[in-house]
Amino acid sequence: MKHFWQAKLHQQREQHFSRFKSSDQVQFFQELGDLLASGYSISESIDIMKDAHQKWQQQLSAIKDGLHEGQTFPSVMSMYVNQNILVQLNLAHEHGDLSTTLVKMGQNLSQIAQQQNKVKQVMHYPIILLAILGAMLLGLKFFLYPILNQWQNSSQETGVYDGRAIAILMMALLLITIIWRSWRRMNWIKRLNVMSKIPIISLMTKTVVSYQASQQIASMLSGGLTLPDIINAIACQNSRSASVYLAQDAQKFLKAGGQIDRYILSKQFFNQSLAGYFMRGYTPKTLARYLDYYAKTQFKLLMQQADRLIGTLQPIFFGIIGIAIIGLYLSMLLPMYHAIGGLYK
Repeated sequence: MKHFWQAKLHQQREQHFSRFKSSDQVQFFQELGDLLASGYSISESIDIMKDAHQKWQQQLSAIKDGLHEGQTFPSVMSMYVNQNILVQLNLAHEHGDLSTTLVKMGQNLSQIAQQQNKVKQVMHYPIILLAILGAMLLGLKFFLYPILNQWQNSSQETGVYDGRAIAILMMALLLITIIWRSWRRMNWIKRLNVMSKIPIISLMTKTVVSYQASQQIASMLSGGLTLPDIINAIACQNSRSASVYLAQDAQKFLKAGGQIDRYILSKQFFNQSLAGYFMRGYTPKTLARYLDYYAKTQFKLLMQQADRLIGTLQPIFFGIIGIAIIGLYLSMLLPMYHAIGGLYK
């Protein structure tokens, strides 16, 4: 009966309270890590943060109540954080030092947020420009062409341009739908293989994967786990995240008699420089320090690559938009020319 009411209470909390926003997750773990590093316990840290953050009152109260009921910290946090963070929390709780992991997580999440924002900026840029182009086509269809049709008795000429614009839009939507459905059916290993072959984003893909892998392994190694423990533990997690798929793929490679450095060299979505750190027989603590430094260099490289990619995409898409605008002007002027010419006949 006690377990029933605890499960019921947990379900009610999950329905009532919302997950931390991405920016709030970063701030939460940064402050929690700072407090733990200062010698406070997790429960004491939650109390301090509860007094400091009015907007988190409901979430922090529920977390505190869950800890007092005997729930583990990862279990309490499962409804408030994303899957990647939850995987690290579960691993640290089951196999390593949770407090050390939380301190490290607080230090790393800010960089991860910057990296994700930079990648989103790169991906959103062409989408916004194409949306502007689509809005211009729709404006042409629904506002300009009706006016032109009033100028001339026949809509034959504008109908031609209407049909072309609609056909282009339908083909573009169909192509996007096919690509999206194919992408959704792929697992993360296939997705990364595809992304690493696309010239424009291949370098960024390798840097992102190498950065996240080295950062996560360094965090777990500093928390007391060994490399085989990290791979096996991540592979057993019930999640569809990229880190779980990578761990499962690496686990198969290792069980077949391979080495982790050979696995990295065999995958085109890793920067091969990462493999060098696993060839030298470092102890886990030493390897953690080197990988932590490597992750920082990859993060800086990622920021530089993202800036260069944005700089490359700008003239390309501005050129596409310019050509589209010229085409739109022609589609406006030609019907107007015929309409005006018809007035003098």
